[in-house]
Amino acid sequence: MILDRIAVTGLRNLDQFEIKPSPTINWISGLNGAGKSSILEAIILLSRGRVPSNRKRGTVLGAGRELLEVCALLRSRDPRHARVSSLKFAYTPSGSGFFENGKPAASVYLLRNRIHVRMLAGNAQQLLEGPPQLRRLFLDWNLFHVEPGYGRLLADLKKVTMQRNAWLKSGAKGPPAWDQAYCHLSEAINYQRRKLVTGLNNSLIELARMFALNGKIGLDFHEGWPAEKGTLDALVANSVREDAMRGYTFYGPSRADLFIRLPDRSFTPSRGETKLLVFILQLAAQHYWNKHGGPEAIWLLDDLGAELDATAIQKILTALTHLTAQVIVTVIAGKGSRPLACTEGPVFHVEQGKLVGQY
Repeated sequence: MILDRIAVTGLRNLDQFEIKPSPTINWISGLNGAGKSSILEAIILLSRGRVPSNRKRGTVLGAGRELLEVCALLRSRDPRHARVSSLKFAYTPSGSGFFENGKPAASVYLLRNRIHVRMLAGNAQQLLEGPPQLRRLFLDWNLFHVEPGYGRLLADLKKVTMQRNAWLKSGAKGPPAWDQAYCHLSEAINYQRRKLVTGLNNSLIELARMFALNGKIGLDFHEGWPAEKGTLDALVANSVREDAMRGYTFYGPSRADLFIRLPDRSFTPSRGETKLLVFILQLAAQHYWNKHGGPEAIWLLDDLGAELDATAIQKILTALTHLTAQVIVTVIAGKGSRPLACTEGPVFHVEQGKLVGQY
């Protein structure tokens, strides 16, 4: 489903903000601090159903506000289905609520499937340069939406790992009752992750040509244990003493990582080139979704002009046009001016948290 309308109030500096996006490319223009990124944040709140715990960004409530509301009207892109759904996310200092078609949502988990978001933000480079858990989250999030039962695998592994770690902390006395289940679940998760990485690599070969990259780029996946040293069952069984000293299970999917393979090993990409690589990786993941019955995603591109030249921006927009995706781009621009690379789609100009122009 795509956004047909979105209204936001009380989110940071947004005050009674409402737009009707087009089903293709949309531009949010304004100067620094105008509230452009907060509009994208509102869409993310709808996709997650909760306020993330991030102290660095502070409270999401605007100054003097006691209520934050994000309301949206969603509709099917396919006119044959004519499906419409209204969502509302409300947040106060004492709690939050999620509503669909005027009724409290029985499960926020189910509502998350109404809207899916892929974002290219100012910190996009963190996906490749940040800690391994970001890349594991990338793999697991993409698998969750196309592999039935994958979420249950992750939940079961978490439960079994907690049980095994408790056994280790108590001195690892008695038989290793959790080892077999732990290894079975770990191998099942590893199989799905490798399957996804193979699919991503297949798409990356095509995308490298589309973006005129010199040579092939690819991904290397490390499952979280040294396969050359034996099976996971043997490694887990032989590391009980060391695990007991640590107080946790060392080998397993929680140590997996993903690495991008560049044509020239001595080449260090710039921030702009890394940002472009992250977009290509996200695009490959969307292609994987399309091939495996996954959902469409709304693409949020924050401050697209930062660190990317006009050629790269145009290639990104062209690729998203081929996907027929709904895209919302924020750019720094003054009122009345067409943003960089903006050749189609409406422009919504924001000043001090308010919509002051549309053209």
